[in-house]
Amino acid sequence: MPAANPTTDFARNGTGQNSSASKDLEAQIQQLRDDIAALTRSVAAVGNEKASEYKGKARRVASDAADASMQMVEAARDQALSMERDLERQIRTNPIQAVAIAAGVGFLFALLTRR
Repeated sequence: MPAANPTTDFARNGTGQNSSASKDLEAQIQQLRDDIAALTRSVAAVGNEKASEYKGKARRVASDAADASMQMVEAARDQALSMERDLERQIRTNPIQAVAIAAGVGFLFALLTRR
């Protein structure tokens, strides 16, 4: 049995079948292009959903961090106000001692800045 020869097979089949096969091939290629475009849109949609999800998570984390920092600022402010009230009470209770301490701190500061 002789080996198949594409040139002679083409000649035997004629151009009618070749044209039909070409159209089928073009249709399949177009279908592949459409499928790839649809797949690209699907991947983009999933990517956008994930990006939105991560953006939402980042916003929540940032909001939680901002809330925590505001709570820490409030706690520090409350503590500073409490210390101020305690110091003021100590000064009113022992004014002579407060003046002596202030003078001592001033004297030490003057010594340190001279050198």
